[in-house]
Parts: sequence; C-alpha cells; structure tokens
Amino acid sequence: MAHEITESDTVGIVGSTGWHGLGKVMQSGQTALQALEALQLDWTVDEATITYAGGDINTHKALVRSDNAALLGVVGVNYQVLQNRTLAALADSLSEGDDEVSVDTMGSLAGGQLVFVGLRGENTVIGGDEAYQYLVLKNTHNGSGSVRVHPTMTRVVCANTYAGSDADAALGYAWKHTSGLMLRQDEIVATLRQWRSRMTLIKREADTLAGIDVTAERVSAVMVAVYERTVGYSIPLNPTNGTEQRRLMRATEALAYMQNAFDTERAAGCRPSAWLAAQATTNWIQHVYGTSEGQARAASSVWGQKADDSANAVAVAAKLLA
Repeated sequence: MAHEITESDTVGIVGSTGWHGLGKVMQSGQTALQALEALQLDWTVDEATITYAGGDINTHKALVRSDNAALLGVVGVNYQVLQNRTLAALADSLSEGDDEVSVDTMGSLAGGQLVFVGLRGENTVIGGDEAYQYLVLKNTHNGSGSVRVHPTMTRVVCANTYAGSDADAALGYAWKHTSGLMLRQDEIVATLRQWRSRMTLIKREADTLAGIDVTAERVSAVMVAVYERTVGYSIPLNPTNGTEQRRLMRATEALAYMQNAFDTERAAGCRPSAWLAAQATTNWIQHVYGTSEGQARAASSVWGQKADDSANAVAVAAKLLA
C-alpha cells in the first residue's frame, strides 16, 4: 500500500527499481506498448451497469478492471474510457521516428485507478548541469481527473528534480473523458509533439536562476519562503501554544533537510546559484512533504499536487531573487 502501490499495481523504471524498492527494473529501448505488456498493464477497463432493487441506474455506470474484476470507480453515463493500450499508443506516436525519445517509466497506482507513462527525451544543459527532458502522460480510471500530459526536467549531475506544473496552462495539457475524446487523438498527438518547445520555457526559467549567485542568507530566505508558501502558514518563531510549537519543529526539520540537500550538491561541485537553492526546496517537496505533513497525496512527482508545489517553489525563488 505504500506510496499508492497495491498488490495489483506495477511500476517499472529503466535501470532502477525505485519507489522505495517496490518498482520493477524495466528494459531500456522498449516501445510503450512493449513495456505495457511486459509489466502486465494491458488489462482493459470494462463498463458495467449499476443495478439496485428498483432496477438499473441510467445516469451512471461502473468501471471495472478486466483482469481482477476490481471496481475502479463510478462515473457518469457519458464518461469516455481511455484504455491503457491507447495511452501507450499515444506515447509511441510521439516517440515514433525519434531515437532521442524513449520510454523511461510506466505504472499504475491505487489498484489501477491511476496509470502513467514517462518518456525521456534528449539531454540538455542548465547552468552547466546536464539534464534530461521528460514528458509524463497520465490517465485516471475512477472519474477523478482528465487525461493529462506535462513536461518535467531532471538534472543528472545534481540530483534534484524540477517538475512542471499540471496547473500551468503554458506547461501542461488536459483532455476530459467526454464522448469526443477518441475523435481527438490526432489533436492530442499534435499537441504532445510541442513538448520540446514547452521544455524550452522551463529551461529559460532555470537558466535565469542558474545565473544568479546566492549568499547563505539568500538561500535561507528562499527556503523559508518556499516552506511557508507550500504549507500555507508563516513559521511561528515564538510559539505560544502546542500547535505553534509543532509547526516550528516541523519547519526546523524541513529547513534542515533543504539545507542539507543544498550543501550536498555544493560539495559535489554545483555552483551556489538560485537554481540550486530552488532545487533544494523541490527535493524536500518531492521526497518528504506529503509524508511528514500528513497530506493525502498520490505517489511521487509524476502525479498531482507535488508537481504544482515544485513549480510554485521555483516561482517563489525567481520572484524573491529577481
């Protein structure tokens, strides 16, 4: 159950088990359809009529997983299912004919309610650090969200992660599960092919921050600002009750984690830049926040609020250090 991975879920990652050892090592060079079959994610979502003592319910239907008959969700009668195989085919349509784009991760979460495909693109350089461009395609089978796609960027030399925000229209796209979803596949593929231009926007922001040298005081200011923006309250420096004391303790632990991430990468040879400071805060968001803060969040940076929080962290740093 840890990190939303149940006994009926599978997560594959090229070159690593990941996910606290719960994932599977995925063979490199596969197409998304090949990876889908290798990870046994080629089950379908079947539609079932909902009945009760008085008869059928005509306004809603149940979505059931084909391989284990598990109920994935209850949705409106007009809800259009996008099958896992179709999601994989969309991913392959993007990478077709481009040796620089390959499947890097794929999996399901929450018993199959959430499914994702991660593509890795060409490497680039941000502030002297090598990085890879990623595109994440995500789908829900429980009626909780749209078919979504957003770019991310992971640094290779310095190990933190910057995730593009799903909520930012300039960086992400979404298509609702409506009756026209299948008819819009060409549009979806065409839109996905724009991901490199979207990554240029991320790179531009990152390059700006990478060019700003920071002092220890400015690094601390960024960390405090990001922490307060993320948790939604100011750090109580002089607590007067138990709640404020706990908040101060959590803030102290979080800031120490961020500082250690910053210092570790400085020791590895990374410049003391605004980008490095922002990355230290996103490291905390990606790996700690959501557990220590008790937030009900889906697993990892590939899904949901953590991506938004990471993008906000970089925005806070950019504003504070401009």
